[in-house]
Amino acid sequence: MIYLFIALEVFLVMILLLTLASLILIFISGFVSSGLGAPYVPARRQAIKAALSFGGVQKSDIFYDLGCGDGRALICAVKEFGARKAVGYEKSLWPYLKANFLIRRLKLRERAKILYKNFMAADLGEATFVYIYLFPKIVSRLAYKFEREGRPGLKILSLDFPIDIQKHPGISLLKTGKIAKMTAYLYEKI
Repeated sequence: MIYLFIALEVFLVMILLLTLASLILIFISGFVSSGLGAPYVPARRQAIKAALSFGGVQKSDIFYDLGCGDGRALICAVKEFGARKAVGYEKSLWPYLKANFLIRRLKLRERAKILYKNFMAADLGEATFVYIYLFPKIVSRLAYKFEREGRPGLKILSLDFPIDIQKHPGISLLKTGKIAKMTAYLYEKI
């Protein structure tokens, strides 16, 4: 009987330690996300679907999500809009692990992948559509990258934070609109 209590106590301590380790991982991931572009705050799935519909994601698109979090936009682009390929960049460990788990569970590895890299190192050469939901400073830095590396016709969908097209004449605003409580900005690389 005493061995049962000891085993139960060891089991409970292990559960507590795993819970604590998970919370620490999530906290550190949030700190890393905030420093690199925006904190990990997942948008509602319906809002993402509405945003990608607003942006006009198509079956021929090679969809990139810079700071992809748990991969919701990538998954939506592939499953709901039939995007040919989806590539996400995420540097925060917890969302990266969660995104990979979801993509595997949904059997989307043939068309969707997540890279554990800083999105500023992303090669945008093949992208036809880029989705971003990042802080304004990062959006501004990425606009230079879009002008340099993006192919003509590249569509850029930014939520809540616009690109200053006065500073970036190689990018044209196509339309803006309200999606849930967010403002969507759709641009095209000229």
